[in-house]
Amino acid sequence: MLGTIGCILAIALLIITVFKGLHPLIAGLLATAVVIVCCQVPVWDTFLNGYSAGMTGFIKNYVIMFFMGAAFGEFMSLSGFARSIAYKMIDIFGAKRGILIIVATTAILTYSGVSVFVVIFAIYPIALYVLQAGDIPRRLLPGMVNLGAGVFTMTMLPGSPALTNVVPANYLGTTIYAAPTLGIILAIVAAVLGLVYLEWQAKVWKKNGEHFTPGSKDVMMPMSGESREDVPNFFVAFVPVAIIFVGNLVGTRMGLNATFAVCISLLLGILYTAILSWKNISNAAKLEGINKSAANALISITNSAAIVGFAGAVKMVPAFQNFLDFATGIGGSPLLAAVISMDIICAITASSSGGIQIWCELLGKHFLSMGVNAQQLHRLVTVAAGTLDSLPHAGPNLTFMTVCDLKFKEGYFPIFVITCIIPMICQFLGLALAGLGIC
Repeated sequence: MLGTIGCILAIALLIITVFKGLHPLIAGLLATAVVIVCCQVPVWDTFLNGYSAGMTGFIKNYVIMFFMGAAFGEFMSLSGFARSIAYKMIDIFGAKRGILIIVATTAILTYSGVSVFVVIFAIYPIALYVLQAGDIPRRLLPGMVNLGAGVFTMTMLPGSPALTNVVPANYLGTTIYAAPTLGIILAIVAAVLGLVYLEWQAKVWKKNGEHFTPGSKDVMMPMSGESREDVPNFFVAFVPVAIIFVGNLVGTRMGLNATFAVCISLLLGILYTAILSWKNISNAAKLEGINKSAANALISITNSAAIVGFAGAVKMVPAFQNFLDFATGIGGSPLLAAVISMDIICAITASSSGGIQIWCELLGKHFLSMGVNAQQLHRLVTVAAGTLDSLPHAGPNLTFMTVCDLKFKEGYFPIFVITCIIPMICQFLGLALAGLGIC
């Protein structure tokens, strides 16, 4: 009992301290210490084989991808390609449709296979000019990107290449296109609710006197007629984005590791951008851009990995099984129990992909043996995995805040609405629709 209470207290401590601005590494270590004391497990073994192993494992798997993503975003900005894309999108849809532009562009990238962790680097330089044109408060950007990257494209749309949608197919005997009708309905509901909320929130903040302001490290050109004279051609500027889209699609179809496919696509995008804009960027700016990319990548991945380490420690303690026993012991519909168990695991691990991996390994066969529809089970637990995985201690949130130069008290609330409340609504809507036989 003490261990279970300790885990709950540790998660609460982690969320509060990260939200208040404590560095994720310190917050993660403190939360792990609470788990160790309350669960009475070996101190060094838990820190070394739980926390440190989880943290370094994440860095090992994704550090190259983070650097490539940061470098891509930096060169898109230096080359003027980001500004060119932003201008064209504004010309087509209008400055008033800035939120839709950002959400749609993000959704296209992530549905093509770009990781949630990386997409912020690619979209940020483009989004800045879109936000400036529409005078949209910058602190709404993490919510917009999350809607396009971490909600309907990640867990609801059939065929999503996101790891959260791929993992259950390997355990439940399904495919990434499981329960297509159910998934499409939920995706439409989530997208509409998200866009309505974001537009409303922007209006509220504007009425309160908030306007667009660039971050302290953002270097932007003025959006005037004169500033367009040296902007690269839109079609030339859009090619790197297309390279990422096609590269991820082809790479994953060829059976390449998903992370490797992303890195290759980003590298090709970087090379294209650098070659075509080489003469227009000074050597000093190139060097500064590369160094800035490396620094930003290390900051972002370290912040995220520090929280992943905590999840690694929690998984080692016996109390973790208590949460699983509670979830599987819920009476009524097996699908409801499956969804609740996924909610709990992802809230603890702060990771949809990590949480669904654990769930499939420990509980997948259990729920299949209860005779549930595997297609519905796949889609609903995938949606559930993307519900409470986005509490303040989630890795992507830390990356988004770092890149956008925001504090949690400035930019987290829209994230919470977009990635927790709306998916929770869709989760229970999905249960109701599944009860009607929709699949």
